[in-house]
Amino acid sequence: MDDDIWRLPGPSRLVAEAVREVKRGRHTAVVLPAVLGDDKDFVSGLTSSLTTALWAANEDPRRVTTDEEDSEPLAWLAQALDVNESPLSTAQLLDHGEAAGKTAVLDCTPLHPKLRHEVAATVTRLVTESRPRPADYRPRLLLICTRDALPRLGADHTDVTFEPLWWWGRLTRWDVAAQIQQTIEARSEPGVLRDVRLETLIEVCRWDIRLATALADGWDGDPDLLPALIDEAAAPAVAKFPPGRLARNSGRRPTGDLVDYWDNGAVDLWHDECVPAIRSATDRAKAVRHAIWAAQARVLLPWIETRRQAVAADLLRARGKTAVQSVIGGASDVLEVGPLFVAVKALSGRNRPALRDAVYLLWQARNKLAHLQALPTNEQRDLVTAFAGLNLEPGRG
Repeated sequence: MDDDIWRLPGPSRLVAEAVREVKRGRHTAVVLPAVLGDDKDFVSGLTSSLTTALWAANEDPRRVTTDEEDSEPLAWLAQALDVNESPLSTAQLLDHGEAAGKTAVLDCTPLHPKLRHEVAATVTRLVTESRPRPADYRPRLLLICTRDALPRLGADHTDVTFEPLWWWGRLTRWDVAAQIQQTIEARSEPGVLRDVRLETLIEVCRWDIRLATALADGWDGDPDLLPALIDEAAAPAVAKFPPGRLARNSGRRPTGDLVDYWDNGAVDLWHDECVPAIRSATDRAKAVRHAIWAAQARVLLPWIETRRQAVAADLLRARGKTAVQSVIGGASDVLEVGPLFVAVKALSGRNRPALRDAVYLLWQARNKLAHLQALPTNEQRDLVTAFAGLNLEPGRG
């Protein structure tokens, strides 16, 4: 998964943004939450993607090799940039002819916290001393880090010569869908039930793409099994998020106390809303039930409405408007699913029992979803099967 994720729209856009900032002559940091910074495979995939993208953009990336016995980040950068001078100052590194136009790619995530703070101090000097130097000639630094390695440049960690790019709101429902769709298609029959299964995993997992990948491979579509499978999923532990409504935080990075929960994998930005991970919910069972209902409603309610319209049009063509109005006790601009069942049962029930039974299931499913109740797997399957052989023509009721 770690290689595939960087081909998704959101993550690949992050890589493209980092390359763009480097090409502008700015030092850049990709800032990860601690839970991802500890994931060696994830960081390795990110580092490889960044390096490959820099080469493709005709840049000259140099991977920095760190040595914890020699805790001098400036020396690491000098070695990567082919600067062989000692002792060396930040100014000398920035002005050195061998370093000009090159990009040092430094992964700080495996370093001891003390060394990360030393990196932060070095990068602070590097950024501030870069200001008077021409962007086209000075070397650049591309930092892969958690927030403790950021330069000390004020509340926003930004500067005219430095751009932080946070892993905050980088994943959307389309990213998650693209990641798991192939697995879902391989393990599901085509049709609306497959769509329900895909949408359920997106709604339940949201930006937790690792959980979505695990469940896509192991969940058969039964809503009752999801809570246990979430508990069993091999994914990093997350902190519990306090109950209560989250404020909007659609900025470029998490702020306030959100940043600590974000670091622990408990919250992220999801389509401009701060959303807790399903595994961090205080009442997980309730959160899962609501997510399952929301997913079913998003897929099944339009499906139900399309068939309601088709049945209503079929009935009006066959029996006429006057007969239908007489049965339901009056005129109506829209033949809703409850009155529709009454009319079908009265006018076509004996001749078309399969249609009558299908509309009854349609009515029951619509009522459940309207009252925030999810449909069990057997009810979903019975509903789809009931309509499969009716050959209704699309229409408007």
